[in-house]
Amino acid sequence: MKKILLGILIGLTLTTILAFKIATYETKKSTAEVDQINGCYVFVNSKPVLPYDYLGTVELTKKDTRKNPGSGQYQHVRDLLLKKAKEQFPQAEGIIFNFHDGGKDKADALKFK
Repeated sequence: MKKILLGILIGLTLTTILAFKIATYETKKSTAEVDQINGCYVFVNSKPVLPYDYLGTVELTKKDTRKNPGSGQYQHVRDLLLKKAKEQFPQAEGIIFNFHDGGKDKADALKFK
């Protein structure tokens, strides 16, 4: 009987501690909710708060950007990088985009832990 009461007491204590920790989460000016496109969470020049595994990086080549005359547009470049990332890393759950004016645009594929 004492073991049961001790187990219940420990369980209640842990639940209280975890509930208090979750309830005190403080949103910051940098906290945001990201969009999901084609099944991947899209992070632009930012990174997720949750832990994740890095799967790899994809880059656009000159050949990729020549296919469309409006290739400098954000949405077109984003979609090309997303498509390449999903082809190379089908298990990807998120994409971290790094756009560089006049440089190579890149995207890191990630999988949440």
